[in-house]
Amino acid sequence: MNNRASALVFSFLVVTVLSILGSAVVMRSASEKKISQGYADSAQAFWIAEAGLAQAYYNWSNGISQPQGAVSYGGGTYSIDASSLVQTRVTGVFGASSRILQGSFVFIPRPFDNTLSAGGNLRLSGLLARVEIYDKTRISGTYSRSFGASGWFEDKQENVDQNLTTIKIPDYSGNGVSDEFSDFVLFGRNAAQSYPEDQVVYIQTDNTVNIFPNQDLVGKKIIYVEGTQAGAGDVNIFFDTTWHAGEDLTVISTGDITYVEPLQFQADARLSTISWVDYNEASVFRSEHESIIYTHDDANFVDILDWGSTTGSVIANDEVSLNEVLTYEKYYYSDRIANGDLSPGFKWLSTTNNGTRKMMDWQEIRD
Repeated sequence: MNNRASALVFSFLVVTVLSILGSAVVMRSASEKKISQGYADSAQAFWIAEAGLAQAYYNWSNGISQPQGAVSYGGGTYSIDASSLVQTRVTGVFGASSRILQGSFVFIPRPFDNTLSAGGNLRLSGLLARVEIYDKTRISGTYSRSFGASGWFEDKQENVDQNLTTIKIPDYSGNGVSDEFSDFVLFGRNAAQSYPEDQVVYIQTDNTVNIFPNQDLVGKKIIYVEGTQAGAGDVNIFFDTTWHAGEDLTVISTGDITYVEPLQFQADARLSTISWVDYNEASVFRSEHESIIYTHDDANFVDILDWGSTTGSVIANDEVSLNEVLTYEKYYYSDRIANGDLSPGFKWLSTTNNGTRKMMDWQEIRD
């Protein structure tokens, strides 16, 4: 009798253990299936978002209005938010999963096709000086030179439309009027906010800021100096051979930018500038650099005993002055610009004027 009772108790224990183990296996299997299904749904949502971003770019490129609300695709849906001047967001949904992709859709304005663009006149003056400008030079005014300087242009056109030589600031303030100082201030903030904080230096001051190459600037993309009024917040840049190779930095100022280059020569480095007022550059001896230079006003270059070169693009909404003394200066166009590889922050300028439509970049947004 006791043996039978013991056997019965043992049987109950075995059944209980097996039931628990079975339940655990079933629960684990269900959990793994749920995880697997969630992963599959998330991947499908990403693919749907990719398709939606491609469709959004196609619509924008062909002047087609973006759809309102959700669009059915691949067993799920995508929706397009094109309310920003530059950035378009697409949300892909499949099952309980959603993924968000963001692309920068911009016009590359015509001046980015040129080595040198002047919304006004181009003046060359100097003593025993020669300047050569390769690829396109476009001038809305006229070209003049002094007796002591000579200029050679591979492709120069004068009296051209300002849409080919200038870039207006988009209406970031939303007041219906573009190209105002308030628009430029918001442009600078948008440019700065589009990069991680550790890649940005944001300075609010009406004083002059001096920038020297140092270890703290390595990896930075934007330095934005913002004054309280137009012409405040000037920047002086002193860069020489100590600037690191491979860097790509843009300095933005609501005032003047003065770029001093004593014996500058870097490999595969780019330092670009955007200024509301004038751009001034002074170089001595051999100075070579790659830049995209944009000024809402005048661009003034002073070279002394310099046999250097500038690679990239110079865009001045007003006049350009080249002042040369005992120099042989060359300006080259950059293939990086031709391929749509603009300097940091410049895509926020690339929303106006007729030009080439391009998706500059895209990324996934994780909330």
